Amino acid sequence: MDISEKEFAVIREIHNNHLPDQRTIAIRTGISLGLTNLIIKRLIKKGYIKAKQLDRKKIQYLLTPKGFSEKAKKSYNFTVKTIGTFTAIREKLQQFITEECQKGAVEFAVSGSGELADIVEFALKNMPGQPVKFSRSSREPIDGGKTLLSVSTADKSYIVDIMDRLVDSGLFYQ
Repeated sequence: MDISEKEFAVIREIHNNHLPDQRTIAIRTGISLGLTNLIIKRLIKKGYIKAKQLDRKKIQYLLTPKGFSEKAKKSYNFTVKTIGTFTAIREKLQQFITEECQKGAVEFAVSGSGELADIVEFALKNMPGQPVKFSRSSREPIDGGKTLLSVSTADKSYIVDIMDRLVDSGLFYQ
């Protein structure tokens, strides 16, 4: 029995807060109060959380061992998926860089400050075989905050939008 992303968000919020009420859970997860109420009832029925009446108006929600186990499993699966995505992006970038080197590229310059720029820099630093010459500008490029790679050959330079390149490779869809 797998839990949805919204159920997981509610479980995570209950785990992270000492005495969350439904309104707080709804605000912090971005889920409507009515849907939060339904999700909590569903999670209680599934055995992931339990509710304890503290007084007439206050209810404490607690993660059960089953709920904690599900949270851990979902977190683990997310981590594994993230690492797989990172590896796939790095491999595609290294394949692209290798192809550019075979076409005569002698130097690369990464422009951008986000995670994608960090992955491009990591890919360049960890090229299999021959190291490549590159530089990194952490300033955001003028073109809408994109991560750009300037490729220089002996006689010309050109700029590649990394996300466009990853989309073209079939790794991502727009």
